[in-house]
Amino acid sequence: MSVVVKNKRGKAVTLLNPSEKSRKFADELHTGKRFTNNGELKVDASGNPLTLSDTQRAYRSGYLRSRKDGAKVYKYKKAKRKSKK
Repeated sequence: MSVVVKNKRGKAVTLLNPSEKSRKFADELHTGKRFTNNGELKVDASGNPLTLSDTQRAYRSGYLRSRKDGAKVYKYKKAKRKSKK
């Protein structure tokens, strides 16, 4: 569940948990556009939506791949423990 906190300057900032962050990154990769942690579309000064750069795409896909790998390791170890019983 996301949490809204105030930073040192008093501005409200939304912090996402890992599953929400993954969902946000997946949505951004699917649409090619950037979103805030509140789910709003990010726009530049003239009102045009911001798109993902190649570096941003790579970071997001790497983050999602890492989460997928971690889940596979967890499931493998869980099955291995269960088979020993």
